[in-house]
Amino acid sequence: MSHAITDYGGVDGSHATEAFQAAIDACADDGGGTVRVPPGEYEVGSVSLSDHLTVSLAPGAVVSASPDEADYQCPPEYVGPDGERPLVLARNCTGVSITGKGTIRGRGTEITDLDEPLRQHSGQSASVPLVSDGEPRARQGEDFLDPTDGTDEWPVAKPPFRPGPMLCFDGCENVALSGVTFSDAPAWTVSLRNCESVTVGGVTVRNHMRIPNCDGLSVDGSRDVRVSDCSIRCCDDAITLKATEAERACESVAVTNCTLASRACAVKLGSETNGPIRDCVISNCVVRGSNRGLGIQHRDGGDIERIRFRDCTVETRLFDGPWWGKAEPIYVTSVPRDEQTDLGRVAGITVSNVDARCESGVLVYGHTDADIEDVRLEAVHLDVREASEADAVGGNVDLQPTSVEPPIREHDVPAVHCENVDGLVLRDVTVEWADDVPAYHTHGVAGVGLDDVIIDGFDGAPAHSESGDAAVSLRDSSTVTVRDSRARAGTGVFLEAVETSDERLFSGNDLAEAERKIAGGTAFTEFGNVDPQ
Repeated sequence: MSHAITDYGGVDGSHATEAFQAAIDACADDGGGTVRVPPGEYEVGSVSLSDHLTVSLAPGAVVSASPDEADYQCPPEYVGPDGERPLVLARNCTGVSITGKGTIRGRGTEITDLDEPLRQHSGQSASVPLVSDGEPRARQGEDFLDPTDGTDEWPVAKPPFRPGPMLCFDGCENVALSGVTFSDAPAWTVSLRNCESVTVGGVTVRNHMRIPNCDGLSVDGSRDVRVSDCSIRCCDDAITLKATEAERACESVAVTNCTLASRACAVKLGSETNGPIRDCVISNCVVRGSNRGLGIQHRDGGDIERIRFRDCTVETRLFDGPWWGKAEPIYVTSVPRDEQTDLGRVAGITVSNVDARCESGVLVYGHTDADIEDVRLEAVHLDVREASEADAVGGNVDLQPTSVEPPIREHDVPAVHCENVDGLVLRDVTVEWADDVPAYHTHGVAGVGLDDVIIDGFDGAPAHSESGDAAVSLRDSSTVTVRDSRARAGTGVFLEAVETSDERLFSGNDLAEAERKIAGGTAFTEFGNVDPQ
């Protein structure tokens, strides 16, 4: 059976919450059916879905969120940290679909004061916005995030009330979203919590790029989720996979053929990692104009394992303001959230066939308490460009959210920086530097505290030929092989090795463009190299 909301008093331009819910309830009485939303604009508050239900939005149908908090009634466990309440809630439902060519509009730009900059992140006590509990030690010193320098590019303040998520599915099975456009969300757009067997296809998200927490798609503690052919543009993470509850794994998630843009991270695993995140593949995606590209933000006791990012094109840039991220095209970090965290492990991460144009470098970083194993970067091309906001926010490592070490601290930026990793393979990594990159850019590859390292087919040079930086710098690392790599013009020392041990092979390297082969006392087995001329 099908029921149109117009059959229950819904009129174009009207407040239609009761009509919408009445059509849903009629389908429930029938044992399932379709709620039809004809062309027109309908304002609604919160509604709840039922089993075996399809909501079909006709082309030209616009469902707009009511700005009145009184129109949102939901159980207290669905009230967000800043008072958010879901617009559409499906709780423990089976066989729920939202389809069609219509639009669900959040009215975020009407609900939010776009002239007021964000002052503090949810639940944080730090005096600097969006820097999690702990003061920054940024390169810019006291000038870092000084609002007197201007806040035009900052995220805006959160209003006392805002609807969100636009859609919340909790404990549901056999969920489908297809064709629908979501626009102007004032908070999260689509949330999948503890769901199983979900298909999201051909969905469009167009949110304001300064309204915080308007993530495009959040997959939390869910399994068997397939996301394809979506176009998502939003201020916060475009697609995020997480495990908020320790007993609920986020697993068997495939994301493919999506175009993404974000002021946070285009595709992020974390930071809620109390439970496991495993067996996920992100492929054939295009990331444009984002603050961070492909990310793993591990901060809690769950394990992250067997994750694949492949066949992606990435473009990242630095943004002025208190954003999480510093233009890293690839970001894998494992850091305790706080002093009480018993950190899980990160293992089996592969990033392959990624072409990145970026204003910062790759970061693979483990805290001294972290366990990061088996990380592979294969066929990764990095084109590092000048950043217009380098003076304002560049030259820092960003480890938010954490309170066990400075969440933002001054740090040189190699094209690839890896720290405290056991089992690292860099294969066919190519680095190109623009002529005018900032002075804080250094090595092509830098490694600290690594064990079992293979650098195979690296092609690049340091950022600045006159700096004395090596193309590849390894410190406090062991079991090292460097082979079949090439030094580009401008290379002084190709390999700097300081306090390394158990050096294995240094072979097949083309070092004709370098001035020196190796700096440091090493015992590599060398053969087949083209030595400096």
